[in-house]
Amino acid sequence: MYLHHLTVQAFGPFARTEAVDFDALTSNGLFLLRGDTGAGKTSILDAVCFALYGTVPGIRPTHRLRSDHAPTDTRTHVILEFSAAGRRLKITRKPKQAYPSTRAKTGTATAEATVELHQWTDTDGVAGWEPVSANHQDTAREIEAVLGLSKEQFCQVVLLPQGDFATFLRSDAKDRAVLLRRLFDTGRFQELQAWLTNRSKATRKDLDEVTTALQQLSERIHQEAGPLLHQEDTSADEPARPDAQHSADILAWAQHLRTLAVNAHAASLADEERSDTEHQHAKTEHQRTIELANQQTQHAQAQARRADLDDKAANHPQLREQLDNGRRAERLRPLLDTVKHTALALGTATTAEDEARTLLADEHRHAAIPQLRNVLEQHHADRGRVVGLLPDEQLYTQLGAQITELNTKEEQARADLEEAGQWLTTWPALEAEHTVRLDDMTKVADQVPQLEQDIQALNVHLKAARHRDTLTTQLASAAEAETDRAAEALEAKKLWLDLRERRLDGMAGELAAELSDGTPCSVCGSPTHPDPAQRQPNQPTREDEDNARTLHEQADTLHTQASSHRNDLATQHAEAVGAAGPTPCDELKTQLKKAQIAHQAACDAASALPSAQEALARLRTEHDTRTQQRQGAKDRVTECQARTKALAQQQSTLADTLAAARGTATTLGERITELSRAAKGLSDAIDAAQTAAEAAGRHRDATTTATDTAHDAGFPTLDDATAALQAPALLEEWSQELDQWGKDDAVVTDLLKTPNLLEAGLQPPADPQASADVLLQAEGRMKKTAAARQQADHRITALTALHSTLEARLSDLEPLQARHALADRLASIASATTTANTLSMELEAYVLAARLEEIADAANIRLQAMTSERYLLQHSADKDAGRRGRLKSGLGLRILDTWTGTERETSTLSGGETFTASLALALGLADVVTQEASGRPLGTLFIDEGFGTLDEQNLQEVMDVLDQLRAGNRAVGIVSHVAELSRRIPSQLNVMKHRNGSTLRPLISTDL
Repeated sequence: MYLHHLTVQAFGPFARTEAVDFDALTSNGLFLLRGDTGAGKTSILDAVCFALYGTVPGIRPTHRLRSDHAPTDTRTHVILEFSAAGRRLKITRKPKQAYPSTRAKTGTATAEATVELHQWTDTDGVAGWEPVSANHQDTAREIEAVLGLSKEQFCQVVLLPQGDFATFLRSDAKDRAVLLRRLFDTGRFQELQAWLTNRSKATRKDLDEVTTALQQLSERIHQEAGPLLHQEDTSADEPARPDAQHSADILAWAQHLRTLAVNAHAASLADEERSDTEHQHAKTEHQRTIELANQQTQHAQAQARRADLDDKAANHPQLREQLDNGRRAERLRPLLDTVKHTALALGTATTAEDEARTLLADEHRHAAIPQLRNVLEQHHADRGRVVGLLPDEQLYTQLGAQITELNTKEEQARADLEEAGQWLTTWPALEAEHTVRLDDMTKVADQVPQLEQDIQALNVHLKAARHRDTLTTQLASAAEAETDRAAEALEAKKLWLDLRERRLDGMAGELAAELSDGTPCSVCGSPTHPDPAQRQPNQPTREDEDNARTLHEQADTLHTQASSHRNDLATQHAEAVGAAGPTPCDELKTQLKKAQIAHQAACDAASALPSAQEALARLRTEHDTRTQQRQGAKDRVTECQARTKALAQQQSTLADTLAAARGTATTLGERITELSRAAKGLSDAIDAAQTAAEAAGRHRDATTTATDTAHDAGFPTLDDATAALQAPALLEEWSQELDQWGKDDAVVTDLLKTPNLLEAGLQPPADPQASADVLLQAEGRMKKTAAARQQADHRITALTALHSTLEARLSDLEPLQARHALADRLASIASATTTANTLSMELEAYVLAARLEEIADAANIRLQAMTSERYLLQHSADKDAGRRGRLKSGLGLRILDTWTGTERETSTLSGGETFTASLALALGLADVVTQEASGRPLGTLFIDEGFGTLDEQNLQEVMDVLDQLRAGNRAVGIVSHVAELSRRIPSQLNVMKHRNGSTLRPLISTDL
């Protein structure tokens, strides 16, 4: 990659547009980037990195790239032209930044980061920039494809940071691994190592699963064969259960158990057959015993029934007579029921009539029905007259309510009259009190404007007094600072003049140090220098004198600034004393507080004035209202008295009429109720008398008919017929009893003549319980042997299936053991956890160690040239002392001193030696990383600082190596402020620092 042109605007310390022509600057192959500390030398490298990758080295945020010195209307951007991979490209980047906007509410808007990538093309004689991409993702892919470097690699191999490589040189293996892992992207070896570890765990898991399955199978086989293993004839020969890892032993053990199960199954079949035969015999015997017991029971029951039937036959003649009388009386049942019902109805009607007449007046209780009807009509007429007077009764009640309401209104009017009179009595005193209060508040409120003016004047006076006191303190501090700066300026000037005098005294030695053979002396002109002067010990150099003079100038400037600051403060103090006067601040604060309290009281009075005015107005309004209320109350009292008198007269007239109509009742309603109740009683009595007469006629007719019919049926009287009458169910029961006795007699006679029962009765009594016990025992033995046979069936089936499964699992065990052994060995070697890894290095550490060895070999080519073939970097595979971790060993670096033949730690190198070794290491790393990443040559390199630690000889050797880089068609930029380099390198880019931002000034060899 070759840089051609860089343009920055409002970037970092550069306030405006600055441009760098790398083609002109690198014409000699070597150029110097110099400037004061903080001027912005590193910002040039930041701009290159930002243009290519959109970020800067380190962790600085991109939103802080904009220059604080730049005008607000100047946008930040970086343009870089470069060549790589046979293409000339131009990239323009703008970071995210704020800019003034009239449309935004806050006055500023935010522009997002943008990028544009162009390529120089020359097609058919037409040359120009053609767009390639305009978004961040596509541009990033294009840049990485062209350069072949990531941002981290670019920052390490193009922008060589010497401080970082000095740290890398002295760091331990773990810290070196961080940088090497990032540069060489060895994450894939970590992933491979992790994959091997995971693969080992996976195969271990698979093997454990099969082993666990085998263990479970053996446990299940042992469980299924459990009863066999506890039998006396097999327990002695039982082999121990083998481990799951021994496939042959466990298979033989399972086969042995299966053979035992087959033998046990054959024995269970024989036992089951014997128990079935015994059970069938016991069952037949039990059935014969039950049959004999039943016959003996039937014979005994027949004899008992014969005796019972003979006992019942004794009362059958009387029963047949009662049955005949009952059947004849049954035909008279409807007539007898009618007589009974009519008698009951007659009794009920007579009782109802007596009860109805009891409720009548004494004079009407024994009256005939026609007389009762006349009395009923008279009651209806009286009720009609009373009903007609009901409206008059309602009017009487309404008049009473109106009189009561008028009395209440009269009392309320008298109360209102008394209340209004009492309030009007207090009115003169209330009016006088509120009038005086309103006058006092008006006077106080009128003082508010004057008090505000007093407070404003006191605030101004107090502010001026505080400013006076502050300036007094500042003036004393400024005077003391001026004295200190004057002493410091005098001391710096004395030190500078002393160094200058010492340098002039030893100038001969300084000039002699610059002489070389064949070069004319700048004093005498002689090309030979037989006895050059020697530099005095602690001889000050030009740089020491320049530094001392700079310190003197800085101190003098500080003294001038301090003096000017004190004079300004003295002038301001005098003006403040004139404005504030001599009054102390505390006294002014007291006066201000009193004025503020008085002002607050006046403001409170002014704010309460409208309320007081409104209160007085409300009182006057209430006075008018109370006066009107008193007159209205008098009028209401008079009106209520007149209306009450008229209504009372009308009520008295209605009272006499209503009293005559009520009689002994309290109200007309009660009188109407009395008349209605009496009419109902008369009506009920008439109805009851008519019902009783009708019931008596029906009872006479029923009795005559029933008597005649009873005589015809053979009963002398109705009472005889009623006595013979029985319930139909009882008659049916007697008839069925006689019929059933005849049937039972025939059945029992036949049973007692049956031959089987006669024979059973002659045999000894049967015992069904004993035969049942024998059958139950036989059935128990049969079930037990059947269960044993079923268990044997299940056991042989289960063991056969488990044996087949065991064979299948054992066939998987050996391949899994071999697979796990291989995966575990590879994982252990890659993780350095086995003695087979003789280097004790993890896989990634091994790869990084190889890369570090390549870097050391590439660095030694330049390190020997820069150290007169004294030093070599040696890669060490030893583990760091005291270091624990994953890397184990392999990333050590030591320095070999070929002059003494000894190896030592890199931390023992001096400052200049450390710089030389770091530079060689950085250049070697750049070569290896470039070859690893893309193999494309790096046309431009930057080396940042560190040259100030070199002596004259080492500096010359380093410059020779850099010249060799230039000879390889490379452009090398050195970032340094060492004065000697400015004399050695003609092509320079000076970064000059100003108050309003830094600027760039290129110096080409033709300008010097």
